[in-house]
Amino acid sequence: MDEEQLALVEEGLNLLLQKYKKNQQDGDLRRMQAVMDAKVAIRKVMLSVAIKGDVKDIIPFIEGGIGAGWEVTDFNDRVIRYHA
Repeated sequence: MDEEQLALVEEGLNLLLQKYKKNQQDGDLRRMQAVMDAKVAIRKVMLSVAIKGDVKDIIPFIEGGIGAGWEVTDFNDRVIRYHA
């Protein structure tokens, strides 16, 4: 996954954020917070990609006390978790 693809992920997160800000369904505020956490984390991933190069795999996660984020596997099979 390269920087261009990560930028597309960030655009998608922006669209979700707009949708959940309307708070039309139960749980939208919780979803909005998760999207905001994921957005902060994707920027960390983008910075890492800019410094280290492309990543092999990226998987979203939501964890209790940590919040939403991204689990990234680099080409050396090292797994790093980025969260807000």
